[in-house]
Amino acid sequence: MIDINAGCGDWPFWPTRAHDAASLEELLRAEGIERACAYPLEAYLWPDPQEANELRLPELVKSPFFVPSAVLNPTFPNALRCYEACRRGWNVPMIRLIPSYHLYELSHEGVGALAGRAEEDGVILGVHLQAEDKRNRNPIVIELSEVPFGDAVALARRHPKLTVVAFGLARIGDVQTAGLLPEGYVGRLPTMKEVEHRADIPENLFVELSFFELEDSFNTALKLFRPEQLLMGTHAPIFYPRAAPLKIQRSTAPEAAKSAALAGNARRLLGLA
Repeated sequence: MIDINAGCGDWPFWPTRAHDAASLEELLRAEGIERACAYPLEAYLWPDPQEANELRLPELVKSPFFVPSAVLNPTFPNALRCYEACRRGWNVPMIRLIPSYHLYELSHEGVGALAGRAEEDGVILGVHLQAEDKRNRNPIVIELSEVPFGDAVALARRHPKLTVVAFGLARIGDVQTAGLLPEGYVGRLPTMKEVEHRADIPENLFVELSFFELEDSFNTALKLFRPEQLLMGTHAPIFYPRAAPLKIQRSTAPEAAKSAALAGNARRLLGLA
């Protein structure tokens, strides 16, 4: 199994079960995960995420278990220089954006500039729609708006040669609201025996499933998205890593779709052997 979404570092509001690369690897390997694409957890809340990259990426790159990825704030004047430093220093295949915590929208001109550069270089652009269940959020944190799923779709459409990963989709209603499904389709999902229609999203957009928690979550995801666009992410250490693979493994979905989401799609996306 390949985890597309693991955070390495400390979370300020509660103790993390894994706070460095070694303990994160141990935590994930215990669940049968063979590789993980990880990023610096401190990047959510540090003023400059590049400082978190410089702290954690040298640690992550030492282990063949990890595929390191960086977090950047594209509204900063030095965003492209930081991009180049992360590519040159740690050969990251993915750059992650955290718009809700860094207070910008995906329509910001800096996002376009960074996306264009990533598109040229064949680098993946990840968009974190949210970071934590708001019921667990510390009350001192400002009320954060989730990034609309439709904004990630629009970004992928603006850059058709760019691979975009949407992390943290939770509500299927967001897919309906974005106008990507026929009216009333979501309401019919619980009784739908066969796929009638799939969300109108571009082929260069992938959907990570750590927040996607419903009755029979993976089968529901397959009624919304093509199997080749789904990715397993644990969102460890903020989430317990066991939940993510189990909701796919214990699904009644076809084995080929399970295999693709658990490893095959991520392997292809990250260029792993």
